[in-house]
Amino acid sequence: MYASIERYSLVFHKGRFIKRKILCHYIPLTIACLYIPTLYVYFIVRFPCTEYHQYNLTQFACGGACYAYAFIETTYDTIANTMIPSFLLLIFNLLMIMRVILLKRKISATSSLPSNTWKKNRRMILQLLTISLTCLIAWMPWVVIIFVQDFYNSSFGQNFIIVVLYYLPYFTSFLSPFLALIGLKEIRQKLKVKRSTATPNSTSTTAETAKNQKILALNQLPRF
Repeated sequence: MYASIERYSLVFHKGRFIKRKILCHYIPLTIACLYIPTLYVYFIVRFPCTEYHQYNLTQFACGGACYAYAFIETTYDTIANTMIPSFLLLIFNLLMIMRVILLKRKISATSSLPSNTWKKNRRMILQLLTISLTCLIAWMPWVVIIFVQDFYNSSFGQNFIIVVLYYLPYFTSFLSPFLALIGLKEIRQKLKVKRSTATPNSTSTTAETAKNQKILALNQLPRF
């Protein structure tokens, strides 16, 4: 979530962001690094369990942490740690897309922005949008189902959560490094070089194979 906000600020408000780098970059990162571990150490380790809380070891999912059965804590966790980040991620990405469309139209009309600056920002924007899209695909179904469960039907989509959604967010962590690497110019150039060097070799290999087959066929012809 914060990466989307920070990238939006770097693209469209870079001067003000650099001037307030400690306030806009280091302090939010420090809060994020401390908030999540502190909260879940309390929720999972320190939160008291009721005497009626039991785990069913015969089920595929035998049970969750004790706080998951407390309405206030579960509601806070759902809204503050899942819904709000997902909606902020969606909002800032939509803002990014809108600003990019407007900026592109402005550039095509006036050509006042250097092309190198536009290309650099365009690559950065596409990289962010790709990573953010994978996060939205992983988390938005979770947000919708949890919202319906908390306020309308507690059993809605339970099997889908257990079988699919518990594991879907892990794919974002797996794909994000590859998406970030593809956005680097050096990596793309190396891939192009490998592809260009592989194509002539395969072509020459194919031609050589055809030539050898032709010679073999000529040698097998009956001689008079």
